[in-house]
Amino acid sequence: MRSLVYKEIPLKPSYYTTTSDIVNEFYNPVLQIATSYDRVSGYFSSKALAAYAKGLNGLIKNDGKMRLIISQDISEEDFAIIKEGYDLREQLTDSLLAKLDDQLTIDEQINFYNLAHLIALDKVDIKIGFKTSGIFHSKFGICEDADGNVIYFTGSNNETYAAIENNFESFDITTSWLASPFDLQKIVHARQEFNTLWANKAQMMNVHVKNINEIIKQKIMSFDKGRLILNPEMLIEDALILSINDSQLILEDTLTSYTIKPKDYALQKLAPYLDGDYPTFKSDLNYIEMKEVIKILERFANRKKFNFIVGSELTNFLEQQAYWIEERSKYALLLKSQDEQIFERFDEFQKIVSSELHRPLREMQMWSAFYMHQMKRAANFSVPGAGKTSMIYGVFSYLNSPAINAIDRIVMIGPKNSFLSWKLEFAENFGNKKELRLLDIHDEDAPIIQLEINSLNKNLILINYESLQKYENILMEIIDERTMLVFDEVHKIKGVRSKRAQVAKKIAEKPLYKYVLTGTPIPNTYEDIFNFLNILYTDEYKKFFNFKINDLKNPDVIKMEKINDKLYPFFWRTTKIELQVPPANLDDIIKVPANHLEQEIIDLLYKKYAGNPFHLYIRLIQASANPELLLKAINRIEMYGEESQLNWYNNFDEDAIVFTEDEIQTIKHVKTTSKYQAAIDLATDLHTEGKQSLIWCMFVNTIDKVYADLTAKGIKAAVIYGNTPQQEREKIIEAFKRTEINVLITNPHTLAESVSLHRTCHDAIYLEYSFNLTHMLQSRDRIHRLGLKDTDYTQYYYFMLEGQEGAHNTIDERIYNRLKEKEQRMLDAIERGILEPDPEVDYTEILELFS
Repeated sequence: MRSLVYKEIPLKPSYYTTTSDIVNEFYNPVLQIATSYDRVSGYFSSKALAAYAKGLNGLIKNDGKMRLIISQDISEEDFAIIKEGYDLREQLTDSLLAKLDDQLTIDEQINFYNLAHLIALDKVDIKIGFKTSGIFHSKFGICEDADGNVIYFTGSNNETYAAIENNFESFDITTSWLASPFDLQKIVHARQEFNTLWANKAQMMNVHVKNINEIIKQKIMSFDKGRLILNPEMLIEDALILSINDSQLILEDTLTSYTIKPKDYALQKLAPYLDGDYPTFKSDLNYIEMKEVIKILERFANRKKFNFIVGSELTNFLEQQAYWIEERSKYALLLKSQDEQIFERFDEFQKIVSSELHRPLREMQMWSAFYMHQMKRAANFSVPGAGKTSMIYGVFSYLNSPAINAIDRIVMIGPKNSFLSWKLEFAENFGNKKELRLLDIHDEDAPIIQLEINSLNKNLILINYESLQKYENILMEIIDERTMLVFDEVHKIKGVRSKRAQVAKKIAEKPLYKYVLTGTPIPNTYEDIFNFLNILYTDEYKKFFNFKINDLKNPDVIKMEKINDKLYPFFWRTTKIELQVPPANLDDIIKVPANHLEQEIIDLLYKKYAGNPFHLYIRLIQASANPELLLKAINRIEMYGEESQLNWYNNFDEDAIVFTEDEIQTIKHVKTTSKYQAAIDLATDLHTEGKQSLIWCMFVNTIDKVYADLTAKGIKAAVIYGNTPQQEREKIIEAFKRTEINVLITNPHTLAESVSLHRTCHDAIYLEYSFNLTHMLQSRDRIHRLGLKDTDYTQYYYFMLEGQEGAHNTIDERIYNRLKEKEQRMLDAIERGILEPDPEVDYTEILELFS
């Protein structure tokens, strides 16, 4: 496993005992990585020496060394004697030895024993500084890691118990990788100063540094236990001790009655939990696996008749883990039912959020934000347009408020389309109450460098899913306990074993607050819940949820009930009805009869594709608006998007249908259909009435045709599809919102998510559409969202090409009817408070079209 270096740990420019846990925030993480540590401090005593040992167990692992200069207050007479060379003067030796007899607490004993062990191993060397007059009072330290990165710190702090636990102390740090040329001189001069002191060449300043004498050194080393003591249990005789350090199991022993042989038969059962040879455990064991390790070792110890001890930290860790998920599940039910037991907490939360936000949250948005805050890790499946981004900003406003001060930044992982919404919503939610300090990964010339240097100064960092693997390492560094991690449109994380899913889980390990958002939860199968549950509840998944992959693929009715029972407490869903969004008008179904040539093409397709219903389905969609597409290869991405999981599609051969020359001429003669022209006429009429419109297509060629025809009429139109650069998309969307663009033409794969157009546009025209309910619902919600006024309307127009009486028909109407059936099933599921998958497209669904 690669060792951490200083660049990868969070550091502050200054540390104060009033605001920082100096031991756990600075000393331990810094010294665990150190390969060298030079320190000048005071004073000499057993308690001080115990404090110096904090974090030094990393030195052995890193093959490093510490050099320590500490002070001794003596009289000028004694100083003169020492200067003359009588270092072993009995008076001085007795004085120093006496200071090693302080009463130590258990923790201080452990640290003192460890320091003695490090001195015995020649990993720590101590010298004592004297001064003729005044006191030896310099305090600074220099730490270096395996990559040569240097941390220099200086301030008022001594490394004594009082300084760390009681005194008001402070110190500043300078780092070699972030320092300016001016500040780098501090590190250079500090090194020179320390080396001068260590070599006892500072006599001109009346400072003398002497080696600690052998009597004192032997006294300290007499406390050496022959190993590093990591916990109090290591002081128990004849025991096998299992403890935990940084979430990794550590196994040690003080055995005298038995010598463990790694190949003992009983220990072979540990193999699944070991990282190589005994006794090194894997670093990613969950608490269920840790309990199995304990059972194995307990049986082993009973058989061999020696003590087996589970460290107190490990015991507490396991209790917390086991209790947390069960407790959260029960507490979530109180939150979702808005039980009166939690009203007081809700009122406190609401008061702070309301004071922090410029735009107030609706009541149900406030409850959603409160639920997410209380749960810390949760899913928000509120319908598109319900304001999930605002709900997240509500949580952030609370956690980032001066009163709470628990979170510094949001890191949002989502589709590129969502970036603009997150920026605009920040401004609308906070107004002038909070400054947006943004790092948009697509706005930076050198994103990795910007993430390394500037991420700590930002309060919103936007990363798209396609970049997740590229920035994995730096995201692991910057996403910490003071980061709120959000996965927007989490259904974009496809594949249980995909690289994207694995990276998402890794970067989600540290944050205390993490959320997944989607308006289309488990749109395809229950298998989709595996990834987001493992992102939110990695350790708890096996214990609490324990859904097997095969069970999630095709669950029976009983398993579906169990899945929903387990899942229900861990997601929140707010509907448009709860938010009192004005309902949309009934769909306007516009049926356009096919003319003679259009009918001839429809009949031709039924004849040509009689043995291939899947390709017939696609070709009929194309023929209904833009027959020119029939002469081009089928583009799967245009149909279903880049992330489609239609594995059954691969069972079909490429479209090998060949048209005769006469058939080609017939198709070419119908460049666009009557249905297409009717949609253009409607967009023109709406423009004449001073209304904007949004036109939904599926195929790029159709989008370009619509754009050309509307532009020819003098209508200001714009297009957005997959190849449109992100910055250009945002400019077009902003221009559309300012009504500088009259008609926006796009497809669901590109713009059906995370874009709000409802302020100015209330009419959507559907020219091409498929069985994909997710695309349909997401696209409708671009103009039907929270924020509509009671006087606003929302109108959808569905165009259908109708076959002539007695002849073959298109499939427009059958697709639409099937979508409405699926939508009703989804609404019924929402009403029952469950999640129900909607397969993207199933082969049987297409077969039914032509049965």
